[in-house]
Amino acid sequence: MPEKRFTLLLLFFAILLLPDKLSAQYRTVENLSAMNAAYLEIAGNGDTYSINYERLFFQQAEFKTGLRIGVGTNLFFLPEEKTTYPIVPIEAIGLMGRREKHFEFGLGYTRRFTDDPELLHDMYFARLGFRYQQPEGGLLVRVALTPFISSESNVRTPGLALVPRFGLSVGRSF
Repeated sequence: MPEKRFTLLLLFFAILLLPDKLSAQYRTVENLSAMNAAYLEIAGNGDTYSINYERLFFQQAEFKTGLRIGVGTNLFFLPEEKTTYPIVPIEAIGLMGRREKHFEFGLGYTRRFTDDPELLHDMYFARLGFRYQQPEGGLLVRVALTPFISSESNVRTPGLALVPRFGLSVGRSF
């Protein structure tokens, strides 16, 4: 009989302590302390590739916003093009999510600095994607659909050009 009471008492204390142990395992981080990021993006807004810097300016609960600027080139990736030229993507981004995982959306502009009349020079982008970023800083991975539109006409695209694209970014937040 005393053994049964001891078992019930032990079970009672275990049940009381269990929620405290469970809440310690699951932490909710809404705000990111790593507000800066540097990453390499393949395809996406940077055309072939770009090296980017990003800064988050606003955070409130699950919503975050920031700006990104990058620089890239067609060097190494488009050997059929006649010249090498710089590419500069600029983008306003928004994030929705908690902890490390976020839905990401954005609007951007990319300029190809080339005189080649066969290429589009001004491209406007949208972004819909997923972002993994550790709240305290560290690994950053982004995957997104980044279609662009350009109103320029050239040999390849007479009239409005709407091109679906995808982007993959890997880098660090700090």
